Amino acid sequence: MGILLNKNNLKVATISALLVTGLSACGTTQLNMIEVQKTTAKTIGLASSDELSITNIKYGQRNALGGTPVNYDATTTKGRRFGCTVFMIPGLTPLDKPAYNDWECHPR
Repeated sequence: MGILLNKNNLKVATISALLVTGLSACGTTQLNMIEVQKTTAKTIGLASSDELSITNIKYGQRNALGGTPVNYDATTTKGRRFGCTVFMIPGLTPLDKPAYNDWECHPR
């Protein structure tokens, strides 16, 4: 009976470890469009993110740690167009939000 109990404990521990490892590798990689729009508006000097539309989103090649460069077009309500890039780092767990670095926008 003692050996059977230990085998069950080992199975439960192994399954738990696999689930935790699997979930931790699945950080979210979807852009938070509200964050992107707000920060892009600040980057190009707009007073409000309502004056901006984001289009043509393209995800680049993911690196070994899961970080992804993202390119997109930003257009103001007055018709000014910008090509923008940001480096997105996924959250550590599926519940964590991604982090963003190296915002850049250049006129087109």
